[in-house]
Amino acid sequence: MDNLIQDSVNYNSAYISLNLLDELDYCIGGYGKPTPEFIFSLNTFVESFMACSEFYTSLDELNHLNLTAGAIFPNGRPILNLVVRETGLKFVSGVLDLPGKVIYREETIGKTRKEAEQDFIAEYGQTLRNDYFSMSNVDNLPDKLPLVTSKFGDSEFIVSEVQSNTYDLIANLISVSNTSSIQTTLPINLYGQQVNRLRPVPYSIDALEKLAALHKIQVDDLVKSIGLQYMPIPPFTNILLSQVNDLYDIPSKLTQLRADFQELRDRFVKFEEQIYASPTIKEQLEAYKEFTSFWDAFAKKYANQAHRLFYQHLDVFQNVDADKSANSIIKTGDTKDIFKELNIAKIAGKVITHSWEWFQDRKVINRFKGLTNIWELFQNSDNISQQLGHFERLFGVKFTTAELNRVHDFVNNQVQNLPKTLS
Repeated sequence: MDNLIQDSVNYNSAYISLNLLDELDYCIGGYGKPTPEFIFSLNTFVESFMACSEFYTSLDELNHLNLTAGAIFPNGRPILNLVVRETGLKFVSGVLDLPGKVIYREETIGKTRKEAEQDFIAEYGQTLRNDYFSMSNVDNLPDKLPLVTSKFGDSEFIVSEVQSNTYDLIANLISVSNTSSIQTTLPINLYGQQVNRLRPVPYSIDALEKLAALHKIQVDDLVKSIGLQYMPIPPFTNILLSQVNDLYDIPSKLTQLRADFQELRDRFVKFEEQIYASPTIKEQLEAYKEFTSFWDAFAKKYANQAHRLFYQHLDVFQNVDADKSANSIIKTGDTKDIFKELNIAKIAGKVITHSWEWFQDRKVINRFKGLTNIWELFQNSDNISQQLGHFERLFGVKFTTAELNRVHDFVNNQVQNLPKTLS
C-alpha cells in the first residue's frame, strides 16, 4: 500500500472525507436509514464520483479505517470498495499530523498484527460503533473529529485516539488544495467551514490592474476569473436514482454512470494540464474559455440541469502563507514587500525564491474548486422533489417539511459567503 501514499496529487483529483464514506456505506449498505442531511452526502459524492478522476484521503483516516471497519461495517462497505476499485483510492500526507492519547494496550508475544487487531475489535467493538460513527447532524456540529490509530511492535499493540479540531482540518485541507489541483468532498457539517474559508485574497484594484497589464489581459476578465460562479451540470443524482430498482443496485449503477462520463473527466484533466502549462494568465483564461465552451455544450444535452459551484482563485505563490502578501507584491513589484505580512519562519527560503521567480516569469495559475450547490439542492425544485420520491422508494424514508427546514436553517446561518441565487 506504500505506493499509494503521495505528497502530491494528480490532475482532477478530490480529497474525500472518511466521515462521508462512512455515511454512504451506512445507508447504502443497509445498516440504517438516511437523514435529511444524507441528501447532501449522496449528492456531493455522486457529483465528485462522476467528475473527478482520482480520490485521496489522509494516512490518519486510513489507519482509522483499518481499525474500525470490521466493527462498524461487519457486512462490508459497498461504497468504499467502489471507490477503491474504480479510482484506486490514494493517501496524501500533510492533512492531519497530531499526537494521540493511548486508549488500548495489549501484549503481542506470539500474535500477528491481524490477531491483535481482532482482539481489540472484540473488546472495543461496541465502543467503536458508539464513539467513532455518527450521521451528519446540522443541529449538533462537532468541533472535534476523533480518529484511532495503532502501532504494532515486538511486544505491544497500542491503539491511540487523535482528536482533530474541525477548524484546523479545514484550514489544512484548504492549504493543501490551494497549492495543488485537489478538490474536496466533505460531509455537510464541514461544508459551512469550508465555504467560509474559501475567501478570495483581497487583491486591490491597483494590484489587479498591474497583474492584468503584466499578463496583457483586460482587468475585467481577470476580476471575473476570481471568486464563486455557477456552472450547469447534468442532474447526476437524479439520473442515478431513477435507474436503480433496489438499494443494492446503486454501486453497480454508479460504476456504469462513471464510465458514461469518462469524456467529462478527460476534459477536466486536459484543462488542468493546460492551466499548469500556460506561462501567462492570458493563456490560462483562453484555456478556461475553451473548457467552459465544452462544458456548456455538454450540459445542454441533459434536461432539468442542476448547477455546481466553482470557486476560482489566483495561485500567485505555491505556498499559502506566502500568498498572504501577494497583494503588496503585485502592486509594487518589490521583493521586500513579501516580508510585510509574512512570518518568514514558516516558509523555507527556497520556497520563497522559487515562488518569486515563478511570479516574475508571469506564471500565475488560475485555479478552481468544485462545490455542490447546497442552496439549489434544498430548494423546492424539480430535482429535489424527484430525489425525495426516490428516497422514499429506495430507502423507505419520507422527510417532513420541518426536517428539511432544519437543513435550510443551517445553510442560512452557517454558509455566509455562498450566493443564494443564480447569476
